[in-house]
Amino acid sequence: MMRERVWVKTLDRGELEKIEWLEGRWKRWLAPTKESGGMIFGMGELEPGQVAAWHEHPEPEIFFVLEGQGEALWKEEGQERRAELKSGCAFFKVGGVPHQMMNTGTSPLTGIFFKVGSV
Repeated sequence: MMRERVWVKTLDRGELEKIEWLEGRWKRWLAPTKESGGMIFGMGELEPGQVAAWHEHPEPEIFFVLEGQGEALWKEEGQERRAELKSGCAFFKVGGVPHQMMNTGTSPLTGIFFKVGSV
């Protein structure tokens, strides 16, 4: 995790890693610290057919799709809702909303995420 006060970073998919509880590969380049104001920034990638299973977290989040296609699902007011994801599309949700994403295409679904957590 980078802890510099200022940085310029080329986002490298080769740095993405599997994490135990979520399909795909993910990387945080910025973790929530006092210096970052609680910002979280990273990249994620789902291969065709992969699903980032239902989960939720307290912070609001934006996931911006760089390439690929998929679907975002979330639960709101007792209803399951869904929307198509494709290159250039941004998915925003407030904290505490159960959500998942899936790759419905034939190439990787890749995007960057930004959240603001507590420090």
